[in-house]
Amino acid sequence: MFFVYNANVAIFLPRRGVRKHSLSLKLLIATWAVSSFATLIFTAAQLAMDYQRDFQKLKNNFSIVEEAYLPSLAENLWSYDTRLLQIQLEGLSRVPGISYLHLRAEGQNIYRFGHSQATSKNSSRFFIRHRQTNEVLGILDVELDVASLQQHYITETIWIFIRQGFKTALVVLCLYFIYNRILVIHIKKIATFLSENRGRREESILKLNRPLNHNDDELDILVDSINLFRSELMSANTQLEKMNHALEEKVSERTRQLTIKNDSLEKAMQQIKRMQNSLVAQEKLASLGGLTASVAHEIRNPLNFVLNFSELLTDAEDLVEVNEISRVILKHSQRIDQIVRSMQILSGYDTDTLEHADINEILKKSYQETLSNRTLRSNYIPPKVTYRLGQLPEIQVYSNSLQRGLANIIDNAIHALEKKSIQLNDFESELFLTTTMKGEFIEIAIKDNGIGIQTLLGEKIYDPFMTTKGAGEGAGLGLTVAFNIAQKHGGSLKYISEYGQWTEFTMTIPIHQELRNQT
Repeated sequence: MFFVYNANVAIFLPRRGVRKHSLSLKLLIATWAVSSFATLIFTAAQLAMDYQRDFQKLKNNFSIVEEAYLPSLAENLWSYDTRLLQIQLEGLSRVPGISYLHLRAEGQNIYRFGHSQATSKNSSRFFIRHRQTNEVLGILDVELDVASLQQHYITETIWIFIRQGFKTALVVLCLYFIYNRILVIHIKKIATFLSENRGRREESILKLNRPLNHNDDELDILVDSINLFRSELMSANTQLEKMNHALEEKVSERTRQLTIKNDSLEKAMQQIKRMQNSLVAQEKLASLGGLTASVAHEIRNPLNFVLNFSELLTDAEDLVEVNEISRVILKHSQRIDQIVRSMQILSGYDTDTLEHADINEILKKSYQETLSNRTLRSNYIPPKVTYRLGQLPEIQVYSNSLQRGLANIIDNAIHALEKKSIQLNDFESELFLTTTMKGEFIEIAIKDNGIGIQTLLGEKIYDPFMTTKGAGEGAGLGLTVAFNIAQKHGGSLKYISEYGQWTEFTMTIPIHQELRNQT
């Protein structure tokens, strides 16, 4: 049905009015689908009910056989009247709907009609009994012609669907032209109107060619809404153009004002830059003067000792006196050398080069170097030092510079322990030297339980010539040098402290020093 229906639709629809995405075609398909579905459902239901009714009529033949034929068949079998028995069975075979008969008596086939196609629905077996003795005289098998009934309904179903298909096709075709006439052509006109008047500035009114006697419907409401919308849109565009013109004038005026202000700001910035350059130059001169004065002061003190004791050395005759004077001269000469070396590191003229080294060995050498240098100015040696050295790979570092920076930190830690031991008689000093590897970095920690660092000093402890030691005890360059050495390696130097309790400095050095310097 559906193929016939589709073929008829394809034949009768006008080609000019059918497009792939046409609204008429979509309405047609929707109508066809709904109509076909409804026809299919109702026709199938009606055929099912008719089939059940006819099948029930067909099964009534079993009751007819049982009530009308079995008693007479029993009498004829009892009297063994074969002629009457043959007449009755032939009459039964002509009953509509019976396709097979088979009578057996005393083990013999007495009568057979048709071909057996027995199923549970179309066959039944009757036992022929004598009315008085209830003795079984024979067996009668009866089958109904259900196959013919089913074939009849299959043929009827096909013709019903063919007829309904043609009816549906005709109705849908008529509806297509009705939809196209009443709805689609007006929608097309609305779409054409909106497309053609999209960029026009003049106001235009949409009108549809429809009969004058029709009542207002959805199309009229749509047309009125479109005309009202276009009217409001034109009014809004006019207002927008006026606002844009006013805004352009304001922007031009504001731009002119900003240009004037920018010129003034540029002149002011140039003047500020000149003043800034002058201030920077003055600050550099002041810093250079202060640095020069500080260096001269720090060098003058040990140099005066060297000159004075050198004069005493020329007049000394006792060997003990000569040795003592020489020791003092050596001590202050080493201090002058330390100040000069620190100034070289700070100025960037250090000639140290990268080389593979063991950080643990450098830390040990730094501690030994600190002890050997302190013997010239103090007899204090920490009674307890604890090494906590991790398993570290050899990395590239500036060995001499790193050893000098760590020695400066260790010297400050020992000095803090010495001062606290003077203040407290029962003080037990502790000095921890630790190395660990964390990710791509090696951390070197130096911790003491000395006098600590005051919180107010903060990051000022890294400033050049910043010292809390007494006169002649330090130049204030140790932590500055250590900080610069850490940065030279691409690392950092940080500390935490609790004043009067302990201090811990941590220097972080990247493992891939060579790659960092190459990049």
